Amino acid sequence: MKKYWYIILVWLMLPLMAIGQARPDTLGIRDYYELIGEFHPIAHQALLITQRGALAISEARGAFDPKLVSNFDSKNFGGSDYYDVWDSYLQIPTFLNLDLKAGFEKHSGVFLNPERTVPEDGLYYAGVSIPIGQGLINHPRRIALRRGEITNQQLATQAVQVLNNLVLDATHIYWNWYERYQKYEITRSNLDLIQERFEGIRSSAINGDLAPIDSTEALIQVQQWTNALRKAEVDLFKSKLLLQNFIWTDSLNIENLVPQLSPGAVSEGLDIYLNLATNHPEWQLLQLENADLDLDRRMSQERLKPVLNLDYQVLLGQTNDSEMGDYLANNYKVGVLFEFPVLLRKERAKLKTAKLKLQENELKQDVQFRKISNRIREAFNTTNNLESMIDQQREMIINYQRLLRGEQMKFDNGESSIFLINSRQNSALEAQMKLIELISEFGKSVGVLKWSGGQFGDELLSGFEM
Repeated sequence: MKKYWYIILVWLMLPLMAIGQARPDTLGIRDYYELIGEFHPIAHQALLITQRGALAISEARGAFDPKLVSNFDSKNFGGSDYYDVWDSYLQIPTFLNLDLKAGFEKHSGVFLNPERTVPEDGLYYAGVSIPIGQGLINHPRRIALRRGEITNQQLATQAVQVLNNLVLDATHIYWNWYERYQKYEITRSNLDLIQERFEGIRSSAINGDLAPIDSTEALIQVQQWTNALRKAEVDLFKSKLLLQNFIWTDSLNIENLVPQLSPGAVSEGLDIYLNLATNHPEWQLLQLENADLDLDRRMSQERLKPVLNLDYQVLLGQTNDSEMGDYLANNYKVGVLFEFPVLLRKERAKLKTAKLKLQENELKQDVQFRKISNRIREAFNTTNNLESMIDQQREMIINYQRLLRGEQMKFDNGESSIFLINSRQNSALEAQMKLIELISEFGKSVGVLKWSGGQFGDELLSGFEM
């Protein structure tokens, strides 16, 4: 029976050799992420989200675009030319809410309103509109521009969040594929050796060296692992189908790919990951929401000021040779608007509401930061424990090998049976399967740790050409 010991030894060593060696057609986790970023529709959707943010700023800046206006109004009734009124001007808004205006007007008619009377050749004018009170600093156009910038940041953060969640899902699918593939390879390799071992035991039983019951025991082992191989094939097929949901390229044949055999290790300390909590998209979105609510507070506070608008225009006739000082002193049009609510109940209520919303959002930030920090701690602790469990499992596999060798020696001395050897082999094989599961769980845990710190989205988005 000693000749079967070599088969058992090879049976034990092949899976460990498979775990420790790389294949030239492997698909590593980093290459897998690059494929997702390059081809996956959701990754491209995230890029489109960032482009929408840039358009939000452009839209807000449009409120500061110069505007060319031309008004013409004419009335003719009963054969009489009542009036022709024509006014064209260029209006330029500024960041300080000063509106510059320059134009030309020409009016005529029998029943023209006297206040519209201008020189026969028309009248040029230029002026400025100044909000001295409410709206000088914080005005709707400026707030809208700042809100557009915040929207841009929010959409960029949402894109990071989308990618962060996408890569987390992809990471679980990758390591699930890795686990199914390794279990299939181990089962297939060992079934070949078990089959070979069965043939040897059956020959020995036919020759009278072993009892027929030993042949039956070996046959049951073959049958058990044949079914195990069929199940492993089904599981591997399902995992490949799930993997295809994340590999959107026809240049790769998944059937020919082999997952990389090690997820690496976590070298950074817990403090480094905790420092990433403030960069997590979930927390940053609340921070940006806080900035947006602060704009509401500033506008509400601005409305507590009185409205005091000053309009001034210099009037310039085409044929008038007067000095500029004469225009400023005699040829001008001026207007003043004052408005102020007596009780300010509406304005005070809006300001109070804005402040309360800010406080609510700050509390949300505190809660979210605690959740993110605890998720990081949980993932870090899980990852470290799994790393220790993997080392322990490898030592257990060595001990199972010792037990199997000892059982084989007892069998050679007539002190054991095929049943006990099979039991030892099954235990060793289950330990190897457990090692594969732990490695898979470790890879997923590393993914959860990076996801908890919001790293996936930043890493993937940084690879795009903006």
